Amino acid sequence: MLKRSEPRQMKMAFVTLDELMPETHFLRELDRLVSFDFIYDKVSDLYSSTGRPSVDPVVLIKMLLIGYLYGIDSERRLEQEITVNIAYRWFLGIDLDERVPDHSTISQLRRRKFDGTSVFRDVFDEIVRKCIETGLVSGKLLMTDSTHIRANANHKMREIIEVPDTPTEYMQKLDREAYELGFIKEPIEYDTSKTKSVTKSSTDPECGMMKRPGKPVGFHYLDHQTCDAENGIITDVYVTAGNEHDSTPHTQRLEYQIDKFEMKTEAICADASYDSGEVHNAMLNRNIKTFIPERTRSGTPNYKPAFDPKVFTYDEERDIYVCPAGKVLRYSGYRKKDRRKRYTAKKADCLSCQYREQCNGHTKNPRMIDRTLHEKARSIQRQNIGTPEYRAAMRLRKIWCEGNFSHQKANHNLTRTRKRGIERVTEQCLLSACALNLKRLVKCL
Repeated sequence: MLKRSEPRQMKMAFVTLDELMPETHFLRELDRLVSFDFIYDKVSDLYSSTGRPSVDPVVLIKMLLIGYLYGIDSERRLEQEITVNIAYRWFLGIDLDERVPDHSTISQLRRRKFDGTSVFRDVFDEIVRKCIETGLVSGKLLMTDSTHIRANANHKMREIIEVPDTPTEYMQKLDREAYELGFIKEPIEYDTSKTKSVTKSSTDPECGMMKRPGKPVGFHYLDHQTCDAENGIITDVYVTAGNEHDSTPHTQRLEYQIDKFEMKTEAICADASYDSGEVHNAMLNRNIKTFIPERTRSGTPNYKPAFDPKVFTYDEERDIYVCPAGKVLRYSGYRKKDRRKRYTAKKADCLSCQYREQCNGHTKNPRMIDRTLHEKARSIQRQNIGTPEYRAAMRLRKIWCEGNFSHQKANHNLTRTRKRGIERVTEQCLLSACALNLKRLVKCL
């Protein structure tokens, strides 16, 4: 029998918001496990003690978290969703007869109060500490990777500009170390007038033009994330321009989180793009193993040319190299250009050597080998490659690092950015990581 719904008169119902909220809802579990009252202490110095009462900052931060938890990347649409969603209202403490804060309030608060502060970083750190307290993070094995985020910039609106061509901080550190060891007689003074040409976006100058094999060409940001091997909890987020190398901020960010959260880290893991003497040396000084594949010039792990420098034996006590023919290569000088020590064989030894063509080709010059200042640390750490621990760590890196990025891009607003500038994009990446950490926290507990 067909039934038609008749128009009904309006009626009053005496119910509470808590009665309408499902008992098994994710937000109810999140509210039970995590208190966001710490935000009041973090933002108290940003508010005046006089004047009109402000919108509750905890409510605004929780509104943003709802947007990232449920993949709502528009603050205008977020306001509309909260208006009609009982679960969102319950989590925020906004009753049915109360008005939801306007989307422009969030924008103005970010621009006027939170701009230039560490509020979003503080929120992320507190969630990480909560995960550590509950035993979800051990810190024994930390894994790092990066992903590209398409910038909010017109690809056609670009310009070529000149920027200072100065060495990186790590290269300057190597120069200071070479001076202290006596390889160079005087401290190097850098030519600040030297420049290089860089492609910049006219709409967002802080993003970078990314040109990597297998990656989309265009203006992007890079989101560098470190996660713990126990449950994949993200322990650090750092954003750079898309044209910056992965290894540049790696050491600094590892040391930052290890010291900040007082982790007892035993090993770190990353892919071959993070293979640098800086991280190998820094981690060795902390007695931390590095599980990082060796970066090869050909791009293939099996590329081993005849008489590669690896087949030469280094004698640390005498500071010499010995070639496969038993001849000695002695220290001949320090190359300032690439920050390496050079070892050279005698010309007569090379001319009469039976392996001459295999080793040095048809040139009449003697064979030379360059050695980095941190080559000892690199060679010690490379002994970890191929061990059962190494293979297990690389497998976990694929599961957690790549899995986190995939999940965040699919569900937590990390595919592209609506914002401009590293500070704004960092906020987006931090909140996306917070959303994933909170979901893991509720699931595990």
